Amino acid sequence: MAAPEPLTSYDEVPYESHSYAQCHPSRLFTIATLFGLRPSPLDRCRVLELGSASGGNVVPMAEAFPGSEFVGIDFSARQISDGQRLLDEASLKNVQLRHSSITEVDESYGKFDYILCHGVFSWVAPAVQEKILQICERQLTPNGVAYVSYNTYPGWYLRGATRDLMRYHSSRFASPKERTRQARAFLDFMAESVSQDGSPYSLLLRRELDVLRHHGDHYVYHEHLEEVNDPLYFHEFVERAEAHGLRYLGEARLPMMVPSNFAPDVAKALKVLATDQIQTEQYMDFLRNRMFRETLLVPARSNPTWVIRPERLHDLHIGCGSRVDEDAKSTNAADAVKFVTPSGAAISTASPLIKAALNILIEEWPRTLPFHDLLQRVAAVVPVPEKSNAAEFAGALATGLVHIYSSSDLIELQGHAIECVKEAGEKPRAMSYARVRARHGLSVANLRHEVMRLTDLERQLLPLLDGNHSRSELIEALSRKGAAGELRIERNRRALTEAAEIAAVLEAVLPQALKSLAMQALLVR
Repeated sequence: MAAPEPLTSYDEVPYESHSYAQCHPSRLFTIATLFGLRPSPLDRCRVLELGSASGGNVVPMAEAFPGSEFVGIDFSARQISDGQRLLDEASLKNVQLRHSSITEVDESYGKFDYILCHGVFSWVAPAVQEKILQICERQLTPNGVAYVSYNTYPGWYLRGATRDLMRYHSSRFASPKERTRQARAFLDFMAESVSQDGSPYSLLLRRELDVLRHHGDHYVYHEHLEEVNDPLYFHEFVERAEAHGLRYLGEARLPMMVPSNFAPDVAKALKVLATDQIQTEQYMDFLRNRMFRETLLVPARSNPTWVIRPERLHDLHIGCGSRVDEDAKSTNAADAVKFVTPSGAAISTASPLIKAALNILIEEWPRTLPFHDLLQRVAAVVPVPEKSNAAEFAGALATGLVHIYSSSDLIELQGHAIECVKEAGEKPRAMSYARVRARHGLSVANLRHEVMRLTDLERQLLPLLDGNHSRSELIEALSRKGAAGELRIERNRRALTEAAEIAAVLEAVLPQALKSLAMQALLVR
């Protein structure tokens, strides 16, 4: 009998596997398009994820693009096995989860239009890091784009100090669970012990303690207690990528690349200090004390241009999940309108063109509109000026939208249409993989690849939305769950136990729950 394979740390402490919107191929397509490249169409592409865990990131991508092919690999047999069970339940045929080491990826895997490597590079040995870059070099298609995230200096110099003290204290304990518990407790002790002196060191410990309180044990263990965690400077990463025939394209989050998002005097100084985009990025890292990057790479033969031409927006889709600040709303059409972004920032504009575009996009949300459809609808509200032609009108709209996108989260750009259902029908249907994950109590990704926070009712309702159940049948099924204690339904703060009472409450609240799931881009045709 063959000896069992040794367990990895990820077998013992599985990493929570969920979606990361910033590494979705749609984001890579968008950034590449804005910088003048022609990335592969999303509806017929091949995608490889290195370090896929149980597939929480790659599988929902596959459901969104049934005509494309997706492959996820991970060295943890347990995580691949867990992911395969969910994949079988979802009955998705265009995605594979393979138990394999990154070092075993070879030409037999074929070429890929998009290669994703999130949360791996800094946490593996140098030889594996070189293999990751080699895979990007050898197996990207000519128009391909790779995403690699990694920890960076100078920010990680400070965070490294907390990692060292947590590792030192926890090293005497054997189990990952106990090591994690002890590491948390020791950091808490250290933060409290030096909290009175107000020194930079005490502020650092308090800040790290606050960060870790918002993360699960799997994050603490793999981020701070793993043997390998090797940050590097951005310019060092680019040099290593260039040695593998790769070129820097940009970052997954465009506003992080824009010097003008600093104060005017800082942006002006950056233009003097830096002679190219790489130097500009490195100086911005120094200014931000940046500790994490999400870098996009392309084959060296690609030639991105970092000055964005407005017409490049014509191939993209636009969405706006922001809202108008009603408290600041004016009845005067010439006044500025204040919009509140998803992150809570307030942005005002008096431009009739941009106001019209944002209001149309908010009305369409959570769906997106292709640029030309948006242009036509804006032109119907804001006539083309007499001294302007149609091309200038389109250019003005595109320029305004690009400026907004590069400086805030007021709008989003997508490489494909988000075609969710805004109003639930009589027999609503949700995304297959989302239904499966909700059934198992796991995080759920929507059509824009975001992790959704569901209420208890929404989590119990979502698995039932397979397109075969009427609203009355949904109420009946949820009533049984309530009577069985699987779902808590209250009236006047009293938990209901009788199916008839539960059904009466559900009849009143079900429409709103379905509306909420629709607005979260979880319902499909």
